Order: sequence, then C-alpha cells, then structure tokens
Amino acid sequence: MSTEKKSLMDSIMEKVDVIAGPMTKFGQIPFVSAIVNGMVAALPVTMVGSIFLVIFLLCSDGGLTETALIPFMKPWAGDLALVNSLSMGIMAVYIIIAFGAEYAEIKGFSKTTGAVGAFFAFMLLNYNAVAPLATTLADGTVQLTGESGFASTYWGGAGLITAMIAGAIAINVINLCYKHNIVIKLPDSVPPAIANSFSAIIPYFFITLICWGIRTLAGINIPELVGQMLLPVLGAADNVFVYSLQQFLSALLWMCGLHGDNITGAVCNVFTNQWIADNNTAFMANTAVANLPHTWTPNLCRLSQWVSTCWPMIIYMFMSSKKLPHLKPLATICVPPAIFCIIEPVMFGLPVVMNGFLLVPFILTHTLCGALTYWLTDIGFVGKMYMNLPWATPSPVLGYLAAGGSIGGAVVVFINLAIGMVIFYPFWKAYEKAEVAKLENPEA
Repeated sequence: MSTEKKSLMDSIMEKVDVIAGPMTKFGQIPFVSAIVNGMVAALPVTMVGSIFLVIFLLCSDGGLTETALIPFMKPWAGDLALVNSLSMGIMAVYIIIAFGAEYAEIKGFSKTTGAVGAFFAFMLLNYNAVAPLATTLADGTVQLTGESGFASTYWGGAGLITAMIAGAIAINVINLCYKHNIVIKLPDSVPPAIANSFSAIIPYFFITLICWGIRTLAGINIPELVGQMLLPVLGAADNVFVYSLQQFLSALLWMCGLHGDNITGAVCNVFTNQWIADNNTAFMANTAVANLPHTWTPNLCRLSQWVSTCWPMIIYMFMSSKKLPHLKPLATICVPPAIFCIIEPVMFGLPVVMNGFLLVPFILTHTLCGALTYWLTDIGFVGKMYMNLPWATPSPVLGYLAAGGSIGGAVVVFINLAIGMVIFYPFWKAYEKAEVAKLENPEA
C-alpha cells in the first residue's frame, strides 16, 4: 500500500471525481440537455450582439466615458445599439425556438412542430393584453398613437425563466398528445409538412388553454412573480449578510438559465441607487471616502462576480484547448466582451448555465468573492464608490475610478480572479475529463 502523502489539491480532485457521475447524469436529463443545446444554438446571435454592444459603448457619449472614444462613429451609435437590441436584447426568443426544436428531437417528433409550439407558448405566457404604442414628444410628454404592439420587456435575459417553462409545457403536451394519438390524422398520401401541421392543431389547442390560463385568466406574470418572492428576502439592509445573500441568489438564478442580475436587481436597485446618491452627496460635503454612509452601491458587484467566475473560465478554456480544440475560438471571441462585463457569450456559449460540473464553483466563488469584496470595502481597503460609472467599465478601472482613485479597488479585482482560479480548478478538470470522454466516445 502506498504511503505517499496526498496534496490538498489531490484530495479535492478525488472528492470532485466522486460527484462527477451525478454531474454527468444531470447534464443528460432531456430537459437540461435541450436547454443547453438551445443556448448553444443561439450563441452566434449572442456573440454578434456582444460585439456590436462593445463598439456602441466605444462610439457613444456616456458609454464608457463622458465623450465617445471613437467620435467619428457617433452618427451610427444608434444603429449599432439596434443590432444589440435585436440580438442580446431578445435572446430569450432565439433560445426558446432552438430549445423547442432540440427538445422535440429528443422526444422524437418534428423539430419544426416543437419550435413553433414552444415559441407560441412563450408568447402566451408573456402577454395578457395588446398594449397601445407610445411616442415621446419633444416636450417630454407621452402620447399613445392608437396603434398596438407587444412590449419586449421579457424577451431578453429576464424572460429565460418564462422560456424554460413555456418549452417544458409545449413539448410535453405535444409529446403526450402524440403518444396517446390525440391528433388529427391525415392519409399517408398527404405530404409530411401538411400532415405534421394538422397533427399539431389539437396539441397547440391544449398548449393555448394552459398558457393562456396561466397568464391571462390567472394573471400570473412569471418574471414579476420571481421578483415579488425575492422582495421580502432582500430587504433594504446595507450589510455583508444581505449582500452575500443577494450574490448567492443571483448566481443560483444564473445557473438556472435566468438573468440573475436583472431579477435581483429589480429589487435591490431601488435602494442601491439611492445609496450611491447619498454617498455622492456626502462626498461633496467633504466627507472622507472611508466615512461615506454606504458600502453597497450598484457597481460593487462588478469588482467580484464576473472577474472571479467568467474570467477564470475563459483562461481555462484557452488552457484546455489542446484537448478540446473548439474551446479556443470560443474563448477568443469571449475575451473582448468579458473585459467590458458582457458575459452572456460565456454563460450561454460554453455553456455555464445548467452545467452540473460548474454549478458548485460558480455559486461558491460568486458568493465568497462578493462577501470578501464587501468586507474589504467596509474596512477601507477598497474605497467606497460615490461615482456611478457605466456598468460596462472594465472592472479594474471601475474599482479605481468610482471611489476617486482607489488602488485597493483595482487590486481586489485580481485577488478575486486568483480566488476564482483556485476554486474552479478541480471542477474544471472534471468537466474537461468528461468532455474529452464525449469526444472519444460520442455514442456513450
């Protein structure tokens, strides 16, 4: 028997290997597999949108700096923003269509039927009325035009939970109807496209009853319901415990495929925006940065959350590219957006979302580094923020400038990066091992 002493990392790797089996099985659940594949299918749209968003930030006043860094492109800033709005801004639309198709294929029926049915369910769960379109006049008043349209509030990251529920309802209803022959059957001589179309009528009718009943009859707005559930949990308390809880919930929601920042932010931004205003007022009244009233400000999370999670994963993607060649081009594309805190390409491209191997380190790192950053700010190592810089400001620059020149604000970013690298390592190696096994034995 070997008496060689194991290193701490070897011991951790052994523990991770023990749970690798359940992690793999989680990823093989049909619903989870379909979600992941749907997000990967929507990746090109997300990538293009993130690139245009970065360009927009560089050529618009107030994007990253008060005046545009690329001034000659300012006339096209609005057009560049439109591309982002029509890509990342409505990513839930692309994901629900791809998710529906992937889930239908797993269940064994037409991908087209699944995609259309899932999208139809998504629309039914989003709306209980058609709203009149509004136009803002030159004097600032809002005038209803008399035309009607659909608000796209929940077509982006905030709508992913609705997309998942819609897809689960639609595909399982269709599958149930097909399994029990609750369909309109046409003669075999009818072209398949037409036959599939008629066979979907009854399943679509049941989908309508369920989703229309949830949103219109019951009046349940799913994203708003999530926010209401979080409100009593995330009370207006500026302390490390509530802040850490918010970071934990945000990470948990992200791993479920939901835009954790948007959902928890809907609750927290109400008071954090007031708190940074209070800090600014106090600073202008000659209060020292260390004595400003509030630690928790809107951009505090930018010093920890993505630099400790997505940045390490991008680094590991490059390091694993010899064994998994597809990771190098993905990582290369993810780098520029990630510098500016645009992390959707990583979250939905790798994907991190619904990834059993990365769930534990993502939530752990997100929460731990968030708590550390709050504490370091509270004790004065990181300056308290009193300037509300644009959210896409690179994290080290944000940490330094938002507190009027805080060296600690820049340093903490790299401390969090190092912590993330250590925590993610054993889990990433287990993920890499599983992905290599898939390549070597794709039928397994």
